[in-house]
Amino acid sequence: MRDVVFTFWHETWTDSVWREFMTPDRFAKALVTHPEVAGLLLADPYRMGPAQQLRRLQGRRPAPPPERPHPTGVVSPLRLRRKDGVGEAALRRTYRAYDRSLRAAADKLGLKSPALITTNPFYAAYGPLHWAGTVTYYAFDDWAAYDAHKRWWPDYIAAYAEIRRRGHRVCAVSQPLLNRVAPTGPGLVVPNGIVPEEWQPPWTAPDWLSELPRPHILYTGAIHSRLDIPAVRDIAARFPNGSILFVGPISHEEVANELRQIPAVHVRDSVVGRAALAGLTRAVDVCIMPHRRNPLTESMSPLKIYEYCAAGRPSAATDILPVRGIHEQVVLVQEGGSFADGVERALALGPIAEQSRQEFIKANSWRDRHDAILNLALKDGLPSFS
Repeated sequence: MRDVVFTFWHETWTDSVWREFMTPDRFAKALVTHPEVAGLLLADPYRMGPAQQLRRLQGRRPAPPPERPHPTGVVSPLRLRRKDGVGEAALRRTYRAYDRSLRAAADKLGLKSPALITTNPFYAAYGPLHWAGTVTYYAFDDWAAYDAHKRWWPDYIAAYAEIRRRGHRVCAVSQPLLNRVAPTGPGLVVPNGIVPEEWQPPWTAPDWLSELPRPHILYTGAIHSRLDIPAVRDIAARFPNGSILFVGPISHEEVANELRQIPAVHVRDSVVGRAALAGLTRAVDVCIMPHRRNPLTESMSPLKIYEYCAAGRPSAATDILPVRGIHEQVVLVQEGGSFADGVERALALGPIAEQSRQEFIKANSWRDRHDAILNLALKDGLPSFS
């Protein structure tokens, strides 16, 4: 067993407890129960002090540390500003101070040379980290291609170079993302996965689904600028009497508005629980992932594709490297191809056979993914994962 420090990036431990399904949420939850983790410190990114005080006055309390038989804590460093500064000098100052906060919290828990796993590339690049043992950067998105972070794109590129110079270990959710960071230390590709228990009966489909004409064509996930709107129009023109469903949080309202103007498209931005999402996915005829091709989408590990297959649904997806080879009933739509043709081919394939579905679920469990990440982060040598 070994002590571990895990740092979030853009979300907090409280967000993770409430949300539960994103990549860092799953990993944090695994650390709480994993038999190889002794002492554990969960670290939020910097929070704006005045805003946190206001939340407390409003009765909004952070989630408590998880209960474990080993020393466990949550640290939420505070500062006056909301966002990081720009440029290496500013980021070095920020993450030296952040590092002091984490070291003090780790010392208070009695952690000894803990393995540090961070999803924050700036901390991996510029935190002194002299008190930590092994350091692993867990890359689940290419922040240097994320539209909302455009101001920091040059800083992310510089941070990746510093991670290489320092020889940190890197776990990435896709090969293109690992290539982007290009670590000089041990590197490993571990894609996203699924929780097997979430994708078993009983299934409960929402009542509103039965009121919509078939075929039911489903997209789940954030409604974001990564969506290929012309591809959606292509599907709608081919299936004017069907229902194309977009279910998930709206990240870009302008994209949601474009979708609403397309005949046969239904946008639902309500947050649904995991059981409801599984039931909805299981009940539709086909699932889709019409993503634009760009550096961000080409480096992602598409969680939704794993969930579509776990529900036994055939699907059509933009042909990008991280989607290839996930399952034979994922129809890949090549650049310049018709997405509507892909949906027709997927519908013709029909649902995934039950034995194949169960085999897929077993082979793509988050449990195995997390074991591989910890094998990289906690032990010597370069592990393998398949």
